[in-house]
Amino acid sequence: MSEYNALCSSTSSVDLNNLSPIQVFIRIKPSNSNDPYEIVPFEYSSNNTILTLPNSRPLSFDDVFPPQSTQYDIFESIIPLLHLPLYGYNSTIFAYGQTNSGKTYTMLGPDGKLCLADNLMGIIPRTSRYLFAAIHKLTSSSPSIQYQVRVSYLEVYNGHVYDLVRKNDNKSNNKPHSLSICADNQGNINVMDAVEIPVHNSLELENVLKLGNQRRATAFTYMNSSSSRSHALLIIWIERRERSTSSLSREYTSYLGRLNLIDLAGSEDISRSKAEGDRFREAININTELLQLRRVLDALSTSSSYIPYRDSTLTRLLQSSLSTTQSITILISHISSLNIDLSETLSTLKYSQIAKCVQRTSIPAQKLCKNIDTSDVMFGDYNDPVQCFYRRTVYIHTSSYGKIFARLAGYRYDEQQKCILLIHGSGPENSSMFWNDLVQRLLLATSSSSSLSPYYFVAIDCPGYGRSDGNKQTIRSYPGAFIQEIIDYISPTTHKVYCLIGSSQGAAAAFNALVENPAMSSFIAVQNPVSHDPQRFVCIKQPALLMYDTDDDGHPVSVGRLVKKYIPNNHYYEFASSKQPNWLEHNAHLKLLQLFNQYDASSNTKNVSSLQLTASSKIPLPSLPACVSVAGGIISYLSSFNREPLYQNSKKELESILSAYENQSVQNDDLFVEKIEPERIEDDESKAQRLATELAQTQCDLCNRHISSSDISKSLRLPDCRHLLCYSCCCETIKLNPYECPVVGCATKLNVPSSQLSLYYLPFSSNNENQVIIQFGNSCKSTSSSSQRYEYTAYVKCKTKNMIDSVSFDINPEYPKSAIRVSEAPYELVRIMNSEFTCDFIIQWNKAWNWPKLRITYYVQNKQGSFTRNLLVRVSNQGNKMVKSQKPCKEVVYNWADRDRTKPNINYIVLSYD
Repeated sequence: MSEYNALCSSTSSVDLNNLSPIQVFIRIKPSNSNDPYEIVPFEYSSNNTILTLPNSRPLSFDDVFPPQSTQYDIFESIIPLLHLPLYGYNSTIFAYGQTNSGKTYTMLGPDGKLCLADNLMGIIPRTSRYLFAAIHKLTSSSPSIQYQVRVSYLEVYNGHVYDLVRKNDNKSNNKPHSLSICADNQGNINVMDAVEIPVHNSLELENVLKLGNQRRATAFTYMNSSSSRSHALLIIWIERRERSTSSLSREYTSYLGRLNLIDLAGSEDISRSKAEGDRFREAININTELLQLRRVLDALSTSSSYIPYRDSTLTRLLQSSLSTTQSITILISHISSLNIDLSETLSTLKYSQIAKCVQRTSIPAQKLCKNIDTSDVMFGDYNDPVQCFYRRTVYIHTSSYGKIFARLAGYRYDEQQKCILLIHGSGPENSSMFWNDLVQRLLLATSSSSSLSPYYFVAIDCPGYGRSDGNKQTIRSYPGAFIQEIIDYISPTTHKVYCLIGSSQGAAAAFNALVENPAMSSFIAVQNPVSHDPQRFVCIKQPALLMYDTDDDGHPVSVGRLVKKYIPNNHYYEFASSKQPNWLEHNAHLKLLQLFNQYDASSNTKNVSSLQLTASSKIPLPSLPACVSVAGGIISYLSSFNREPLYQNSKKELESILSAYENQSVQNDDLFVEKIEPERIEDDESKAQRLATELAQTQCDLCNRHISSSDISKSLRLPDCRHLLCYSCCCETIKLNPYECPVVGCATKLNVPSSQLSLYYLPFSSNNENQVIIQFGNSCKSTSSSSQRYEYTAYVKCKTKNMIDSVSFDINPEYPKSAIRVSEAPYELVRIMNSEFTCDFIIQWNKAWNWPKLRITYYVQNKQGSFTRNLLVRVSNQGNKMVKSQKPCKEVVYNWADRDRTKPNINYIVLSYD
């Protein structure tokens, strides 16, 4: 372990010039025999680099591990190679030898399975824990370094490559989903369509291994009770990003390293293994592929101009690993200590000697590139210059909405300080950073060198924004439930906050939350709010601070004046940004403090009995509740503040590397792809319990109504998510939108056959009205593999007889005359954007129909492929037309985000007269 500190700090400790392209280790499997005549009398040099067999010349290797060697001894020898991928190099470790020689034991553990026992753990689980320890130390040492780890798990079985973690693999059906191998323009060998799963700690990587190992081909033979019938390849991609030290630069350097951990199937004497049928065919394929591997080693050792990589699937897949210019490789050859296996032992040693003769032709190069980060919504954040403000960042782990990122400021102990919750708007780059200036001004105004501020601030990233998980529509669709859950976590005793502060859509969320639950806050303050149906705000009795910019057409002051009319206890301010461009920055915090002082005597900062500081006092931060974990540094989210204790380098602690901190490890994938969850496999006992529970269910999961025994046969159990829907909900919801489960928080893609859907009828069928089904949504595709830009195609279609005259696409609904009109089918709008965006669809009907325009409020979805919704439009039938003497209303609005979320029957709209 002495190499650990040096290798963590710099790769200069590893001289690549002095490393052989293929280092060869020999591991001898111990024997249970007590008969000395059955055991090969190996001899070893004092430094364990020379192995001698009877009647044979001495053989030199990089290391020889006698039968008494431990799993840790093997692992310690490979540690130098583990650090190379952390700096953009490729390295490979693979196990080679005859069947039943201990290869899988070395890589995973005993019995061909992943083992996590201290003394039996194999190379792969030890490597996983060691890598995350090294990553933690590197990111802790520098705030500009960031890592992401992704893994693929593949096998070569009967000459084909299969993905061990891809969903819906079906081994019993002869594995139909084999993958193709291709080379990129740098000569790197990759497997097309192989799943890459982001992992954040060793527990997640071990779960991927467990899933893959359950699917890997193994079988009983007379030589091995759990013989590997395939070659397994675990690929660990490690990307290191180093940001510019300049706070004004978005440039970063990216290093992409790759670690291959390979467990080869063993060569097999078919006369001894007695393989028949499928086992015979597997053995033939294994032996053939290993023969081709030996031919490649022969060619490499003689520096042949032609290397036969393409002669087998295995050698093609290992081409980058065996190349003298692309990777540093360790070959761990396994041999038996029994005389009966001597022939295979000699063959293994022969080709191990050949591999050791491979010479380096050039030094492997780091894979690095310069990039400009356009996706980081946190850009411009900074370290806190005022430490007594106690600013820091956390994740709030909610049960309903996932991880919510938040910025905390101020000191709070047992809810003594008054909590202020801040909610940002819905712009594409909005996050909790929006409130940095306001929070700092409030802290400066209410604290001093001798006393802490009486206020405690929590600024959240709403779901889908900044660094928070979830759907961006959450803050629009159910603000009350979401905000109350956040409050329950940050104020678990009182279940309320002192003040809600919101801007734009965040202000609308604050208003709506107080309408639903007036007790959640004592005050409310909003700036430039979006407001819907302000007459509902008459029930808001809290003192309210309202601030409007008369020059902001996106947040019209006319609506603000209505809000002022309906909220009884308001303090209303108007300003013109054209004349007073910094009015909010200079006045918002002062107006807020005036409001507090007017209604709450204890909020007067001159009289507050807050925590007093002295020159020698040091008040520690209270411990975080169980639902919260530290998410980064003081404001700057890449720094290592209050993170987990560093790994101490000792052999005894290796088995528990960072086990205490990995369950709460900092997520280092902020700039990367969405996490792919591995498929879960249900055992027979769990399946029986689930079916028994389902049979006893008599309540609809969507509308919560009781389903009678006579109607249960007409209900529908969704095949994937297993939710139960009554007949009425199937007619009103699934029939119209057969794309995803309508149950709140589920959204599982539906897999209901059209023949089954035909059993349910459209709702509201009547001769007294016309019914038109409108389909709308968008498709999305990346413009290039290296770009963060996407091509979005928003569209509207008429699924029944086309009654549409034109569709206007409005990507800026707050401004007049901003819509783009399309007069002929297909009604589509194509835009290349960095992120999702608002796009309202305004449908103008055929002039023969005197129908009002229909506006569908929509938010273009960033989902690869397409996102589709159906809407049933109901129009009263009066001679097939609306009577022209009766003037229809100008426009009817349908908010698609509300569909079957708060009400199951909301996926229809009625066009009517004023």
